[in-house]
Amino acid sequence: MRVLIAYYSRTGHTERLALALEKALQSQGHTVSLEKISVENKPSKWRLVPPLLSTLPLLPLYLLVPPFRRWWLKQYPQAEQAISPLAFPDVADFDCVCIGGPKWLYIAYPLARYLSEVKGLSGKRIGAFATFCGPPLKVFELEMLFSPIQDRVEVQGGALVATLAVSSHFHEFFFFNEMEWVFRLVSRLVFRRSLRSFRLDSSWGQREVQRFCFHLPGSAIYCPAPDTLTPAQHADTIA
Repeated sequence: MRVLIAYYSRTGHTERLALALEKALQSQGHTVSLEKISVENKPSKWRLVPPLLSTLPLLPLYLLVPPFRRWWLKQYPQAEQAISPLAFPDVADFDCVCIGGPKWLYIAYPLARYLSEVKGLSGKRIGAFATFCGPPLKVFELEMLFSPIQDRVEVQGGALVATLAVSSHFHEFFFFNEMEWVFRLVSRLVFRRSLRSFRLDSSWGQREVQRFCFHLPGSAIYCPAPDTLTPAQHADTIA
């Protein structure tokens, strides 16, 4: 099976995940190609914030009111960023396509542009993967990112069949790693586990990579033991 892994990585964490997926899929006998999405200009991190400012006041409402959340995920103003010409602008020749990037509250701007530009997703099995600082909170992290990606994939006729998210244990904002410490606390309070236990190099992260790679081709059934279920499966009410 021919698999394309298309990814954007600003600080290298998503790239490490993409390369881990390449290795895992190759070990299953698949032929894997990489598409590293590059931006025409890499702006300062502070220039990434303004497009999100208008959405931040609505965040409490988003987290607490499910009907509003479902509506907002289809309506919010997704920012995009210009990307360099793609090596594979049409992915029709691939059997599966994996699309990944960091979470910037919603979809990373270059990845959003990729989803607007890429052709040939119709009829394809699509896997989406991501990195973010915190633990895999069902609503704030997983749903907030993968639901918009799923909508964009389905508009082009593709089917999102697998998702994967691991913690980078890294956050560019603010000045003294304040956000990382916040997510460390959240991980302890919600999951009773350290934030490091959700990284790619953790046993949990390695099992998640295995799960993703089994689900993606549709050629195998992966049944995790109870202790390998994702935190989101254990905590359906996480906000």
